[in-house]
Amino acid sequence: MAKLEVLYNDDCPICRLEIMHYAGMSDDDVAYIKITKETASDWGLTEDQAAQQIHARSDGNVTVGVDAFISVWRRLPYYRILASIVGWRPIRYITDIVYRNILAPLLFAMHKRRQRRQATCTK
Repeated sequence: MAKLEVLYNDDCPICRLEIMHYAGMSDDDVAYIKITKETASDWGLTEDQAAQQIHARSDGNVTVGVDAFISVWRRLPYYRILASIVGWRPIRYITDIVYRNILAPLLFAMHKRRQRRQATCTK
């Protein structure tokens, strides 16, 4: 199995905590990459585009959102069952709607608010 790269928002405390949990369970076949201007560009994204949803890639194939989570979970002990359940088409459809329309926008809005607050504090 080819190495999986996961692009994630390290500035988001929720994202960082989740990725740290996954990293503690991962073998060397998963690389967790923090979003920077350079890493986002390497993926063909802006920093904002990258921060809007989790991204994963392996063998040049990029997955986003729920599909990216499933890509990670398939490589983690205990989470393989979750990947199978969430990967089942009806559940996958519902979780994608919830993630894409509620969770990801909420986390991104919190991220932008943190950025504005940090910019204000540094002035």
